[in-house]
Formats: sequence, structure tokens, C-alpha cells
Amino acid sequence: MSEFYKIPSVINELFDNKVELLPSVTELFELELAYLEYKSLDEKEYLQRTAYAKSYKNKESLHFLRYSEIPEEVSKNRTSTANSYFKNGLFSTGYATHSLFPYRGKFHPQLIKGLINILGIQKGETILDPMAGSGTTNIEASLLGINSYAIDISPFCQMMTKTKYDALKIDLDLLNNVELNTDKLFKYFGQKNTLQKIEKIEIGKKEIYELSLLAYLDALGYSKRVVRSNHEQLFKKVFNRYLETVKSLLTNKYFNNKELGKVEILQNSDALHIKLPDNSIDGIITSPPYSFAIDYVENDKDQLEYLGYDTIKLKQNLIGLKGKTKSDKLENYFSDMDKFITEASRVLKQNKFLVVIIGSNTNQTGGIRLEQNITNSAKNNKMNLVKSILKPIKGMRNTMKEEYILIFEKE
Repeated sequence: MSEFYKIPSVINELFDNKVELLPSVTELFELELAYLEYKSLDEKEYLQRTAYAKSYKNKESLHFLRYSEIPEEVSKNRTSTANSYFKNGLFSTGYATHSLFPYRGKFHPQLIKGLINILGIQKGETILDPMAGSGTTNIEASLLGINSYAIDISPFCQMMTKTKYDALKIDLDLLNNVELNTDKLFKYFGQKNTLQKIEKIEIGKKEIYELSLLAYLDALGYSKRVVRSNHEQLFKKVFNRYLETVKSLLTNKYFNNKELGKVEILQNSDALHIKLPDNSIDGIITSPPYSFAIDYVENDKDQLEYLGYDTIKLKQNLIGLKGKTKSDKLENYFSDMDKFITEASRVLKQNKFLVVIIGSNTNQTGGIRLEQNITNSAKNNKMNLVKSILKPIKGMRNTMKEEYILIFEKE
């Protein structure tokens, strides 16, 4: 007779019966990352840094304690569908300032935190995301006390990254006392030269106005997708949610914004021309734009045009969108990715790691696997593939079913 019930659980076997994982850890790739993180972190720092554990030796982790509640004010300003999504992603996607302006195709913050831990990057060291998008890598690094550089060709992505980072440092007393009338703010943001006006606002209040502007731009895009509410009505809801999200974090007894790592957005740089010295970076974590599946410029068109940028010109410089035909775009993409890998190898310190998270929409690439191309480029630049983890994609299954977490070590 089988006595399978006496066999210890996989979790207890992997984690020496010491770890209880967060309830959101349900995918195989998450279990693998959780195990790698467990084996990579020192016992003294595990509870402080873990991205995947709820507790260790019956003591609750900082990640669980800090992010285990959704403020009531935040919940009531979302639809039931949105609330369900963020509740399910409480420890993986919607914590800290990551939930400000949910960006299409963005990283899961928990994934990035786990990778930072696995790579062994320490407080005070510096990492880089040369295709930063909404700044997930940079925010996660900052929350761990790690410094970072962000590069993105999109001015809107630069703004998002800066605003989400600056929101972590807002003075709570000032936020509680400054007058924030949504009617007046909506009219203010509707005027010309708003960005120039915000630049002249004193430090402290300026960050609050930038946060308000991001809510305005969030509501702007939202208003194009719904019919029951207009831009102004949506701005009031989104703005209040932004405020409560930030206030909830700033009042959290497990959060100290005096321990944040610095985030610097590199101007006049792009992934093909990284203006940093050779051998200066302790780690790179990035995901090339899924331009074969998502037209990022078109996706952000309303926000970019509000900020005064020519979207047609921007498209001509975005990796994956250059060229008129499919074959032109592929040829340009592979050429650009090879240049990016060369630059990444140049700025990365020896024996440090480059992480590239990438998927292949083979319907649009003619069956070509992008990850193999990147692996070949890395090898030619003295970076060896040391780990590959398959990760399913949720929400883009019509265009891409999976992506790979590729980890390269520089010789």
C-alpha cells in the first residue's frame, strides 16, 4: 500500500522546513527563484531582503510586514476587477510606488527584488537598467538601499521613473498640509507650459506636483478607454488613490525613506550609447522593449504629446520599431541588440552579471528566437550564459506565451 502521505512536501524539502513562502508564490519559476534566493542570501539578511518568503524560522519577513495591507482609501477608488488584480499581486506587483501608473509590459517588482538578491548586489553598490521603462528595477534597488542608473529613450518613461522614486522621499508633514484641490489642479495641468512651471516650484512641493501630474496623465489615458467617466472625473479618483498609496507607505512603521538607494536618470544616453565609465557597474537587469508585441510609443501617445514630444520621431529611434518592413525591423533589432550587449559588457565589472528578460513573438519574427540571438551576442562579448529560467507570461498570451530570464556572467 502506498504511503505517499508520509513523503515531506517539496517546499519543506527545498527550504529545510524553515521557510513559509508568500501565498502569491504559485508558479514554478517563482519557486525556482525563491530557492535560488534562499541559497544566495546570508541567514542574517534573509528576513530583511527576501522577496518570496512570508517567514523564516517563524519570524515574519520585512517584505510581508511592509506590504501585507491595502489601504481602504486605495481600494475604494478602484473597480472590483482592479481590486482583485492588485489583491492577488499584493506582494508581487502592487506594493510601494509600483502601482502608480500601471505600465503595460512592466516587470514584476518581486521578480526584480529576487534577482537582485540572487546576484548578490549589496547596499551602496550600483546597478543599471538601460531600458528602464517605468523604473521597476530602479525602485526595487532603491528600496534595498542600492544605487542605480536608469536609461530610457522615452521622456515619459523617464518622468515615471523619477516621479515614482521621488514619491518615496516626499515629506509626509508637507504632503498632509499642502493644499491639493483637484479642481484647481486639473485646471492647472490643462494650461500651457505646465512642466516649466513645475520646475520652478520649491523642492518638496515640486515632488508633490509631479506626483499629481502623473495622476493627471494616468487619468488621461484611462479616459480614452472608458465611456462612463471623463478625464476630470477620473483624475479625482486616480489622484486620491495616488495620495493614499504614497501616504500609506510613508506612514508604514516598517518603511524608512532615509535608507533609500539613489536613483539617477542618465540624460542624453540610450541603451546603445551608455555614458558611464568602463567596468563601473555592479549589475545590469533589463528587458528589451517588446516592440514586436507592443508599440510603446503608440501606447503612450497621449502622454508623450501632452509632454510636447513628436511621437513619429521617437518611433524612429526605438529599438524594435526602426524600419518599414518586417525584415528591416528584424535586421535593425538584431543590430541594435548587439550594440546594447557590447555596451553592457563594457560598463559591467568583471565577474558581475547581466540579466536580460526577453520573449519571442515568433509569429512576428518569422520563427526567429530573440533569446538565442542575445545569447550569441553575449558570448561574442565575453559574457557567458550561466542560468536560464523559463517564465510564462500572463496578459500577453495572444502575442507571447513565455519569456526567458537569461543571466550572463562577464569573464
